[in-house]
Amino acid sequence: MAEQGPGSTNRTAKKRLARAKIKPTEHGIKSSKGRNNEAANEPSKVEQQKARKQKITAICVGIFAVIMALSMMLPSLTYIFGNNADQQAQQEQTQEQATSEETTDDAAEQEEAKTPGMDTVDANYAAVVNPLEAKLKDNPKDLATLLSLGNNYMNWGSAATSYATDETSEQHVLDLFNQAIGYYDRYLELNDSAVVKANRAMCVLNTGDTEGALAALQQVTVDNPDYGPAWANIGMIYEYQQNTEKAKEAYQKAIEVDKNDEYGAQSYANRRLAAMAASEGEGLTDETAESANTTESTGAEALEDALGGNL
Repeated sequence: MAEQGPGSTNRTAKKRLARAKIKPTEHGIKSSKGRNNEAANEPSKVEQQKARKQKITAICVGIFAVIMALSMMLPSLTYIFGNNADQQAQQEQTQEQATSEETTDDAAEQEEAKTPGMDTVDANYAAVVNPLEAKLKDNPKDLATLLSLGNNYMNWGSAATSYATDETSEQHVLDLFNQAIGYYDRYLELNDSAVVKANRAMCVLNTGDTEGALAALQQVTVDNPDYGPAWANIGMIYEYQQNTEKAKEAYQKAIEVDKNDEYGAQSYANRRLAAMAASEGEGLTDETAESANTTESTGAEALEDALGGNL
């Protein structure tokens, strides 16, 4: 065994002492030097706070960027949504217009369906005249029934005229007016009447015999010069023939004899004179103009009532 030199014992003791300072750990042997290195690697509190601030700042910057982006998009979004709203409004308006047009078309079709045709006119008047004709068989000289039949056939012919579109329907209208003439003739055989004569003359006019109607009306004015409707109808026939001067004379006579507008002849004559003057560019007297304005819509109806009325 070799002899140890001086100082060897002390070196051995130092090595044992150094080993004693090393402690086992669950992960292995860890020296104090290792612990010092780990502590040195851990961030300090200052550094941790700084990192948190940086993270918060980054988040805030991101939120701010999103807000800015949205604010820049608002005009575009407004335009888009505004256009959508406008388009929707336009679509609704178009739909409303289409619905309105459909409603109007439906109403027109319904109104057209309500408008009577020739068959309806015939059925309505037949329901009136058939009982009268049956009544007349029991009493052929009943003046009231004869007059009523004459008036109803004349009105029937006037209503049917609007639906006469071919030779057959035109002949039907002609037959109706001839029926009226026949009943008026039977009445006049039993009783003279200026009203019935004037009615008969208008039926003759509607059969196409203008000169025959004019002659009959002129005879009425000879027999009954104060019967205004006869003068008014003479004026109408002359106006139709474009005989302006004679038409004006007849209308003036109607105004003169029907002073109180008892038969509606005065108002009708004033209306026609006003229309003639307007077409010729002439001025009107104050009386004629006032009468024409106040009776324009009622003159013709009053005259028709007078011609179609009972005695």
